[in-house]
Amino acid sequence: MTRIIFVLTYPTYHGVADPAEWLRWDNRDRRMPALLAAMGVDVELWGVAEATAEHRPAAPIGLPYTIRLFARSGGGAKSRDHYSDAMVAAARADPADLFVLIGTNGGAGYRLYDRALRPDRRRFALIVGGDYWSRLVPHASLLLTESAVQEEALAAGGWLRRAIPRERMERLPKTIDTELFRPQAAERAWDLFSVSRVTRWKSFAEVGALSRQHRVAVAGGGPQETVMKRRYPAIDWLGHVPHARIPDLLAQTGLFFHAGRRDYFPRAIPEAMACARPVVAFADRIGADVLPDDCGLRVTERDYRPLVAALLRDERRMAEMGRAARAHVLATHGPRSSAPVCRTLLRLAEAR
Repeated sequence: MTRIIFVLTYPTYHGVADPAEWLRWDNRDRRMPALLAAMGVDVELWGVAEATAEHRPAAPIGLPYTIRLFARSGGGAKSRDHYSDAMVAAARADPADLFVLIGTNGGAGYRLYDRALRPDRRRFALIVGGDYWSRLVPHASLLLTESAVQEEALAAGGWLRRAIPRERMERLPKTIDTELFRPQAAERAWDLFSVSRVTRWKSFAEVGALSRQHRVAVAGGGPQETVMKRRYPAIDWLGHVPHARIPDLLAQTGLFFHAGRRDYFPRAIPEAMACARPVVAFADRIGADVLPDDCGLRVTERDYRPLVAALLRDERRMAEMGRAARAHVLATHGPRSSAPVCRTLLRLAEAR
């Protein structure tokens, strides 16, 4: 039987305070192994956690599979750098036909590559997330990209970056639970709503500027929360919100505003679109393939304030964008959207 192992390169607790909440997540990381299990693959999902554990949760789509968590053994102060040498030892002993690393630059991925995949000449695919480049990218048999912007940058190469042939790339849609993230009727509490970890790496300058004219809420906790509350007192800071509650908050807002500059395709964008909310994001990172013109606004630092204000005054246009956004997610990022890529992974694993 073909065996494929998915590996989270960031620890399970990165950005998630409650391990039980992480286990409840139903996203692409969980759906792809379940779909492959239904295709007859022996599949597991591995991750770094605070303690060793094994789970076999029910699969809403596909078949159940094993989640193996390995206790952290090092990596320093930043959680993104944490790794597990027990995971490395397990990989070296495992007869898997293919490893699929989720994320380009997490410490667990680097450790696994340096200590197991490279010395043992093991094949791996790489799911590209927020950062499209790392030292692992040139060595992957297959790069699963999320946006045209990433693909163009990878194909172009650059200083100390090898150009990647397009035949080694395949587009991987998001996987959105469109039953959980769906349109709901609710009284409007805010004009704009954002979801973000409140850390020093995140900028809230734009939502702060918009809060002087509009009602703005931000969901997300983090070490800079107290500082940001003082800096932007007009924002309704909601703190950490469980993922399952986000649709209820989206129902109470007019627009979803994504201010991030480090993401090429944040999951929060199609989740808001699935709730029939127009999305506003910055065009220097978010392309039209991620946010089509009829689903929201791709703005610049010069024009975002007047464009947002004009859209909020046009209820009819907002409703049309919301309907188009919902339809786009259903067609492109639905629960089984990753099935074609799963079939590609299976072919790659079976190739000798």
